[in-house]
Amino acid sequence: MATKRTPEEIIAGARARAEAAEKRTAASEKKAPKPKQLSLEFWPDAVRGVPNAFLRNALFGTSNTRKTHKRRTLITAVEQYEVRFKGETFNQTDLDVWETLLHLARLQPLGTKVEFTAHALLKELGRGTGGKDHEQLKEELARLGSGWTEITDKKARKTFAGNFISSYVRDDATERYVVSFTPEMAQLYEAGHTLIDLEQRRALGRNNLAKWLHGHYASHAKPFAYKVETLRELTASETAELRKFRQLLKKAHDALKAVGAIQSWTIDPKTDLVEVVNLPSQTQLKHLAKSKKRPKSKPG
Repeated sequence: MATKRTPEEIIAGARARAEAAEKRTAASEKKAPKPKQLSLEFWPDAVRGVPNAFLRNALFGTSNTRKTHKRRTLITAVEQYEVRFKGETFNQTDLDVWETLLHLARLQPLGTKVEFTAHALLKELGRGTGGKDHEQLKEELARLGSGWTEITDKKARKTFAGNFISSYVRDDATERYVVSFTPEMAQLYEAGHTLIDLEQRRALGRNNLAKWLHGHYASHAKPFAYKVETLRELTASETAELRKFRQLLKKAHDALKAVGAIQSWTIDPKTDLVEVVNLPSQTQLKHLAKSKKRPKSKPG
């Protein structure tokens, strides 16, 4: 027959079990590795850092006409990536805002709140500061916060899924914003990113096609040759007629050459392939040099 315990014995037993549980938890935490603090590379004010995963597909397209994808929709991308998107589509103005926000966020760990006034951000973007400009910024922040993106790097066999902005708070009296980002965003930078020449990009003005090409070519030490039709799909162009898009493509490449972003370009009249001679950065030159030194693999 079980002996009836006193209240004091019951309390003492509960305390002993609680202390044992605390010791087990403390031991587990001590053994578990501390999570890596994710942060962006520091880059100078003259450039903007953008993951290659966003420069090699139609996610930030060139069309001023926005579509709304109600389901996870496959977006045209180069072979390395598979991209799906749900929400109101992005274009180059959204990319301008997002890369500027990340430019501010590079000074501290991701997840830390970034504060700025709408007036200061608009000036940083090279825009006006009137009522329409403030409303445009609100729309862009809302899109970046609501659009769901899935990017699979087939080579690394990893998928990033989430929103570009996790949340923000705005003081309507001062127009001061406090923006937070998804910490996992740093993983896309670690997988490969490009420093975009800000002066060149701004010199391209409102030519969204030239801006897309500028980022895409900058992300390659030696750009691949793509057919005109393929570039129309990758840029999410709203120009249905291929002949007309080819004309726009020629003007965009001339603009890139004029700002010093590329050395030369051609469109092969037989294959319709667009070939570009890039002006690679110092880092890309080193990468090209290493590639030349690597022994070529023998055919199996």
